[in-house]
Amino acid sequence: MYNFIRSLLALYYKIFYKVTIINKEKIENAKGVVISGNHLSNHDPLLFPAFFDKKIRFIAKEELFKIIFVKQALEATGAIPIKRGTFDRAAINNSIKLLREGEVVGIFPEGTRSHSKELNLGESHNGASFIATRAKTKIIPFTIIPNKNFRIFSSIKIVVGDEIDAAALKEEGKSHDEITAILMEKISELIAKEK
Repeated sequence: MYNFIRSLLALYYKIFYKVTIINKEKIENAKGVVISGNHLSNHDPLLFPAFFDKKIRFIAKEELFKIIFVKQALEATGAIPIKRGTFDRAAINNSIKLLREGEVVGIFPEGTRSHSKELNLGESHNGASFIATRAKTKIIPFTIIPNKNFRIFSSIKIVVGDEIDAAALKEEGKSHDEITAILMEKISELIAKEK
């Protein structure tokens, strides 16, 4: 089912969008890490199975699992449903377990879509830092840059940055707020450099 959904997503995005990925290998070669980036659209978690061979288990709001096709795509790609506005212990513990088993988990630190045409980042949450430090692993920042707000036949760029050793930062005494601020700064730098 996973490969079937991947093929459908890849076909859809290759027909209707021009997608470019920069530094793809930084995720493809990763193991047991969190990837984290800006959140603009419901397209975001679906672009990764379409263009990355590495299976990425995105944490996605449970409301998305009620949308036809999006639900099937998320379930087939192993997405982790999370209840927004609460401390969803089951989703967090599941994510940590997957990371310790060597899987890659995707988190959008803004928690909700930004809608900013200038790609300004919204308010961030500490989920990526919390999960990465509990799993004693790293965070790889990324950014998604659409040139026409995901309109059909427009182009989309995904840029992957250098990893942040969240576990080491925590051991140095950094708080989750500080680690999250470092992550958001790295995402902002990717946006500023590539847009």
